[in-house]
Amino acid sequence: MLLLFRKGLRQLAAFAAAAALFAVAPGLAAASGQSQRPVCPGSLVGAAQCHAHVVTDRTGSPLATSAPVGYGPAQFHGAYNLPSSASRAQTIAIVDAYDDPTAEKDLGVYSSTYGLPACTAANGCFRKVNQNGVQGSYPQKNAGWALEIALDVETTHQICQNCSI
Repeated sequence: MLLLFRKGLRQLAAFAAAAALFAVAPGLAAASGQSQRPVCPGSLVGAAQCHAHVVTDRTGSPLATSAPVGYGPAQFHGAYNLPSSASRAQTIAIVDAYDDPTAEKDLGVYSSTYGLPACTAANGCFRKVNQNGVQGSYPQKNAGWALEIALDVETTHQICQNCSI
């Protein structure tokens, strides 16, 4: 994950990056008899890599739960003593490998689950572009990277709820 910021959000960059790396509560998997695995395994040296892990069931499949698992907005804001919004309008760009075709939809579910303001293309909060800066003609989907992308987008929105992504 690479975050590019307009003036004034360098501190939030560090927090969002840390949040993305530690979104699954330490010890959660071990305490419940579950496991965890990297979401982007097998990266080649010199290729794009991600460091996210996902809690899994005993078969290695991502754990499906009816309630959120891991840290949420309240824990990040409390741990880092962060405000939930920037003092002025900011734009945060997230650069990830591959594509997550459901990134905006997943962000909507996340925002609704945690009571965050909506962040959509329709309200101007969310904009997805390809490597050339235009909408459409996205790279191929990769299931592991889709989890990383979702984590990056959702963590960014929880950290700065009035920022455009």
